Amino acid sequence: MDTSFDRPGRAFVWAIKTFGDVAKDPHERTLRFLEEAIELAHAMGIEVDTTLAVVDRVYDREGGNISREVGQAQLTLELLGKAIEVDPEDEATKEFFRIQAVPQEEWDRRHAAKKALGIAR
Repeated sequence: MDTSFDRPGRAFVWAIKTFGDVAKDPHERTLRFLEEAIELAHAMGIEVDTTLAVVDRVYDREGGNISREVGQAQLTLELLGKAIEVDPEDEATKEFFRIQAVPQEEWDRRHAAKKALGIAR
């Protein structure tokens, strides 16, 4: 799949168009990243008790350097991709094109449901 275009930049523009200024909010972006990471762990068969133990371990320590943590998250995803023979770049590009076909009403419904749970702004 062609990844020569600026997918992150185009995805950011799409997110702002779809969700408004909240898409630029680092807190909101972090919550969405956390949600996707947990969904990936769930899909990989990681039990909720194990997930919660990881959360406890992380929050028992001092917060890390944001830039370094971004790099570590990206590298860890790439290593997981290699381990399970899935290309994260390919999958992200496919997902970018897939989400553009989802109707605005569906995104509005999903975001409202997250807001109602207190996990979105």
